[in-house]
Amino acid sequence: MRRTDRLTGLLIALQGRQRTAAELAARFEVTRRTILRDIDALGELGVPIVALPGRNGGFRIAEGFWLPPMQFTRDEASVVLLALDHLADAAASPLGTAHQSALDKVRAALGPTLAAEVEHGLASLAIERSHDPVDPAILGLLRDAVERGSWLQITYAGASGPSKRVVLPRSVQLAGGRWYVDAADSLRAEWRRFRVSRIRSAHRCGPPDNAAATLAATERLGSGDHYHAATNPLVVVRLTAKGVAQAADQAEFRHHLAGDTIAFHCPSSELPYYGRELLGFGKEAAVLAPPELRIFITGHLNELLAHHERGMPTAECDGS
Repeated sequence: MRRTDRLTGLLIALQGRQRTAAELAARFEVTRRTILRDIDALGELGVPIVALPGRNGGFRIAEGFWLPPMQFTRDEASVVLLALDHLADAAASPLGTAHQSALDKVRAALGPTLAAEVEHGLASLAIERSHDPVDPAILGLLRDAVERGSWLQITYAGASGPSKRVVLPRSVQLAGGRWYVDAADSLRAEWRRFRVSRIRSAHRCGPPDNAAATLAATERLGSGDHYHAATNPLVVVRLTAKGVAQAADQAEFRHHLAGDTIAFHCPSSELPYYGRELLGFGKEAAVLAPPELRIFITGHLNELLAHHERGMPTAECDGS
């Protein structure tokens, strides 16, 4: 961390609260002596830091001194804090320490009166956080690969078991409480959408032997929404009224819902994923297209029926 960033962080950490040199050293991962030098530097810049002696002493900024306000209204501050809360609890956020530092900066800029009003208002709002946690290191590596245009080798735990793939990530997004990455997949030479929580490992690598062919195949889909390109199979599902309400609650389907019909394009390799999701609709959904998706769902239903007709194993039925 650069010293200028650390000095700003110290200002925020001491804004309205008392900290010991040891606490600050642990937070910024430097020595206690470095913290003392930084506090002296802030004093030379005109920041009124008070040193409190004794066993419970430490440092704080003098009463009445606040950082220049960011001119947030109560509602604007509530929007920012609520959005950060939606990403996850700061301690478990996939965006790491940036999540906590953003929270600290926003709260420090509000001042005590407005901060109290915002916290009081937020107490009446509740967010159901994602139950699909991701590894912050993997998410960070994916974002870096998008920015650098670099290839990654990943181990992906799909429905049919783990597989190793070499991919070129193009975008990372949060949808319906889940993180996804869209990437060119050299295994099938097509665009794929991977759920980040199912990526068990990832590391940088060079382009695969078929990199040129993979990129040529994917670029034929154009530079827009590769995943839902018109050259991919068209999925059409007719819904009951209850099915419409169910689809509206699922990020995978709500954006493709028109009246009582879901319609969208997706790669052939993704049809099993959507088939499993549609099985959860039961009789509230009828798949009209494509034929291979109908076959997939029918096959699963037949397997489920055969499983129940065979009955449970004796060891499980007798309670042993």
